Amino acid sequence: MKPFSMLITDSGLGGLSICAEVVEGLGRGREPRSVAVTYFNARPEQDGGYSFMPTLEEKLRVFDQALLGMARFQPDLLVIACNTLSALYPRTAFSRGNQIPTLEIIEFGVQMMFERLRLQPRSQVIIFGSPVTIEEGAHASRLIAKGIRPDRIIAQPCPGLALGIEADPASRDVGEMVSRFVGEAAARMPAGPRPILAALCCTHFGYSLAAFERALAAHFQGVPTILDPNRAMSAHLCPGDGLPGQPEVHIELNVVSKILWSPEKIASISAALESVSPATAEALRRYRHDPELF
Repeated sequence: MKPFSMLITDSGLGGLSICAEVVEGLGRGREPRSVAVTYFNARPEQDGGYSFMPTLEEKLRVFDQALLGMARFQPDLLVIACNTLSALYPRTAFSRGNQIPTLEIIEFGVQMMFERLRLQPRSQVIIFGSPVTIEEGAHASRLIAKGIRPDRIIAQPCPGLALGIEADPASRDVGEMVSRFVGEAAARMPAGPRPILAALCCTHFGYSLAAFERALAAHFQGVPTILDPNRAMSAHLCPGDGLPGQPEVHIELNVVSKILWSPEKIASISAALESVSPATAEALRRYRHDPELF
């Protein structure tokens, strides 16, 4: 019997945090009994990603190529575990003819924010994301469409932060960048105390959760609530209905990338993944480099 096939994609190493949670959750599940999980790095260039591309047309052209590369794996489910790619996806040619069931992380982030904003009418949300994610404005526009006032939303771009996190999530440089971006968002906050929601709308940012906690505590009174869409997406994919004594699930896990990752990046991120899913950490260490991936 053909195993259920899931392809998880991100531009870089951020989505591996979701992959790790999914692999761990699948191991506790009841169905299906056999699963093939592929983590597909959609970063197209060694020294540049989608945020470095000068036009929307180029971003869409390259992402369309990557999506065609993903389709060759014939997945039963496509998981876009990247806010930047999720923002771009509805504009791609691939999306208009796609027959593969597809999940996009933006929907999970929007729902998390909407529920909290609705329950706390005086609250304010800060959306931290990559420049492309913020420029596309998908989170804010979908929240506004659900009835959230625009003045309750602050969108904060964090250029360079994802790459810094890949190098070392706990580095001083990353801490300084996070503090700067949180400070910029705080400076745009309306006067007066209010509950603060901080949405980490880049899959990389969860690796540096401690840096965000420190920066938010330094710039805001009270304890801001951090919202991590990674966790919401993982929970949806693995609802945790496994029972003790169930037969073990067989999971085949592979990580593939068009670009080379440095040994330092692999060591840094695999260490962050090890406590969640040793299998995912090991899959990263033995990833397959394929220059013709897309």
